[in-house]
Amino acid sequence: MATEVLEGLLEEDDEVVQVWYLLGWLFYLQLDKPDTTEDAEDIRKSARTHLTKAKKLYVKLHCEDPPMLEHTEQLLGELGGELLADDDDDDQAGPSVDDIGDDFIQSSEDEEEDVAMEH
Repeated sequence: MATEVLEGLLEEDDEVVQVWYLLGWLFYLQLDKPDTTEDAEDIRKSARTHLTKAKKLYVKLHCEDPPMLEHTEQLLGELGGELLADDDDDDQAGPSVDDIGDDFIQSSEDEEEDVAMEH
């Protein structure tokens, strides 16, 4: 249920660092469940993918939540590090982390602010 809610939030706005972080943490926690041993590698990859995206967005958006970044890095360390482009050989485990800057569309509010700053 929590996964569905968070994925719904991502559909609405995929630039919310906290949603990526929470999804990554959720997948990480699922690794401890006894009934996930068959899917453990997919779950691990999903956790790494979401946490890597959270970390990249954190930097891109200049977030100011050091404890969240620290926890993200801790979880990534336990999962084997950030997911690199060559690690992402299929899309089964979640969204790609390649070219994260290209994944986002500037909103009209951002464009208005940019125009206002130019004048």
